[in-house]
Amino acid sequence: MSKQEARKLTIIEELLAGRFNNDQAAELLDLSVRQVQRMKAEASKNGVLSILHKNRGRKPANALDHKIAETICRVYQTELTGYNFCHATDVLAEEKDIFVSVSTVSRYLKADGIRSPKAKRRPKKHRSRNARECEGEMVQMDASSFDWLGNGSYLHLHGAVDDATGRILALHFEKEETFEGYCELMFQMNDAGHLPREIYTDARTVFVYDSKRKKRLTLEEELAGKLEKQPHFARALRELNILHIVARSAQAKGAIERLWETLQDRLTKDMKRKGICTIEQANEFLERYIPYYNRKFAVQAASPVKAYLPKQDAFALQLMFARQETRKLDSGLSFSFNGQKYRLPLMSGNKKVPASAHDTITVATSNRIGMQVLYKGFVLPPELLKTQPKESIVQITLPDNCVEALPAQPQIRPKNRSPWFGYHGLFQSKKNRGDISADQLSP
Repeated sequence: MSKQEARKLTIIEELLAGRFNNDQAAELLDLSVRQVQRMKAEASKNGVLSILHKNRGRKPANALDHKIAETICRVYQTELTGYNFCHATDVLAEEKDIFVSVSTVSRYLKADGIRSPKAKRRPKKHRSRNARECEGEMVQMDASSFDWLGNGSYLHLHGAVDDATGRILALHFEKEETFEGYCELMFQMNDAGHLPREIYTDARTVFVYDSKRKKRLTLEEELAGKLEKQPHFARALRELNILHIVARSAQAKGAIERLWETLQDRLTKDMKRKGICTIEQANEFLERYIPYYNRKFAVQAASPVKAYLPKQDAFALQLMFARQETRKLDSGLSFSFNGQKYRLPLMSGNKKVPASAHDTITVATSNRIGMQVLYKGFVLPPELLKTQPKESIVQITLPDNCVEALPAQPQIRPKNRSPWFGYHGLFQSKKNRGDISADQLSP
């Protein structure tokens, strides 16, 4: 019996004893006088306990079957150990066909002595900003180092999430946080038609250089009017007219940081349950996982208008996000790159390549396009020149028994003509001059 029910019984008993009138009892119970009169009549006829609810002690019609409750506790302890209650509820619905609420799972697990492994932390104070109103207006990009496969490999997961909706636009695993990993995010977003207008990242050298310490322009470059040197990724964003914004703290890009917290808890367990143990399998699994995540966690943007940029040609985008370096053609219209000699082709389709000596070309290299040369609007695959290696001096080795047969060469020591040759180390005098020593001096 609850405290509220005990209080009700006490007031009705006092009412039957004449210590309270109907108005006073109605005020104490916060009921109408008519309701109190009905309760008084029921208690006088069938006893005071008759005024309690008639369903007390009965099993509710919508109560969960005890077999299902036992199944929830057994599956969690055997298969879902370490899952938070919300994640465990999703797995039970998807794989075990047990459709219950998170509060139901939490209630039965806590009654069985199981606590949620996800600790509640006090949030840090940080001035919040409003999310973008339109989807595609800004995308947050980052990478997270974590033991994603559970084997101590500590891969880097590169990700891009929309600021307005929290929707994942691209994910990709690499062994390290690399320029190629972020380029793969751009290719995935372009394939889906989700190129953003702004990109929000941290200040890693993949995105921005610290001009105070490195990558400074030389005096000649400044006089020539060149802009400050930028990383390849920043240069490609500038060519696409995508604004790059640098975050100075982790809290500033909170959407991507919250994404890592969720994926480090959920994605690792899902991949382990699916038996994924290699980086290739993990990247293939991400293609199916992204739509699942977006259906569950993405929200509606404030504005229904989508602000994505137009889709780019795949090969043109790969050229932009390749590593580009400049070279000069020599008098033979060839150039050197990574220790190899290359030359330009004479024709590109039906057009002649107008190459001249000492012209500057741009060499673009990546895993997707290989090596391409950008020159006066042409995209040319260079031709490798086969150079002959220099002849090495052949050293003839003689057998050991032939060494004695060779004539002995006289060892002539050259005469030392140094003015210091022959000087004594103590008196700095020549030995041949007959100088007396310290022992010959008279006492």
